[in-house]
Amino acid sequence: MKGISIIVCCYNSGDKLIPTLAYLAKQQKLAGVGYELLIVDNNCTDNSINAAKIKWEQHDAPFPQRVISASIPGLSFAREAGIINAAYPYVVLCDDDNWLSEDYVAKVFSLFEQIPEVALIGGVGEAVSDIELPQWFKTVDGFGYAVGSEGRKTGYVQSIYGAGMALRKDVFNSVIRDVPLILCDRKEKSLSSGGDTEICMRIRKAGYKIYLDESLTFKHFLASNRLKWKYYLQLRKAFGRANALLQINYGGVTSKNNLFTFLSIVKYALLHSKYFLFPLFYKQESCASYVQEINRRLQLLVVGSK
Repeated sequence: MKGISIIVCCYNSGDKLIPTLAYLAKQQKLAGVGYELLIVDNNCTDNSINAAKIKWEQHDAPFPQRVISASIPGLSFAREAGIINAAYPYVVLCDDDNWLSEDYVAKVFSLFEQIPEVALIGGVGEAVSDIELPQWFKTVDGFGYAVGSEGRKTGYVQSIYGAGMALRKDVFNSVIRDVPLILCDRKEKSLSSGGDTEICMRIRKAGYKIYLDESLTFKHFLASNRLKWKYYLQLRKAFGRANALLQINYGGVTSKNNLFTFLSIVKYALLHSKYFLFPLFYKQESCASYVQEINRRLQLLVVGSK
């Protein structure tokens, strides 16, 4: 049967899951198309899973909900478990803080039916919070938070972010399932990142296309603790590490000459030291980029020493 599975991965999701479920319950449904909500328990220790069941029933369970467990910590592993267990050929990855527009899932289904060469489809997020977004957030244009189009327009693109990502299950099974992902993405309290980028790289390398549609929109709720400058710098450091690992494994970059790598770090640090020594006088995006690049080169050095 034709249909689409919506996957929500949970690790102590708490109250932020409640509005997410409310938006999912309002999804427009196409005639003759099956729908399901798949909750993935990635080692929750709170009441998230029971709360999801209760809240879904309170919304009159507009389509079936199932719960599965993913024992290996990490968002990438939880997503993979969800995709493998999905009942339908099309899948939407909805993070536990994503509020999908009412036509999101229906549009994804129609796009997959219309463009058979596309394996991944992405949308555009809008940042919302219970506090006013800080000024620096506007400076970095939401980079790293799965909001905005990141300069891309509707059409074929090189990558999309994981929030709201939709994919064909059969392509995922043939391209990714038998060769483990190297990045775990978010894991418990760790800000490890890059799992969505790795999926995009693997899909592209296999010859499939990725499509962005700006009419696919959702709100991305950002808790106040995620809107602190220190948090953002830690996030950019995680991106740097992930980028290095992806380049080494998929991009043909090696780190055989440790001395050369070390000297390049020293040179880069000296050339950009103003961002580190006088951060108040320069654009915060430049400071964050500096942190990410230093961490990328350090990771190349670490991998090259093994």
